[in-house]
Amino acid sequence: MLPEPRPEATWHQDLEVRPDQVIVLYVPPDTGGELDPSAIYGHIAADAAKRDQDGMRIASMHATPLRHAGAYLGRNGNGFETRLAVVTVYERRR
Repeated sequence: MLPEPRPEATWHQDLEVRPDQVIVLYVPPDTGGELDPSAIYGHIAADAAKRDQDGMRIASMHATPLRHAGAYLGRNGNGFETRLAVVTVYERRR
């Protein structure tokens, strides 16, 4: 289970796979409203730039929706994601 959402900032957790590979879980703030992709991926890009200085690069990335806003009048395809996690795998450049 994920920790309680923090409304102030995107947080991330590093999960070391081996010395040259790490999985990073990014979770943006839970505002209850529509997500802002620019803010989310801007945070990831800034973190990736810092990791690049240590010789790490993004190997893969996946976004997992955690909560979808309720459908309006039960219409399929209505609503938007209100919570998500982005899983990014970093590996050391060779």
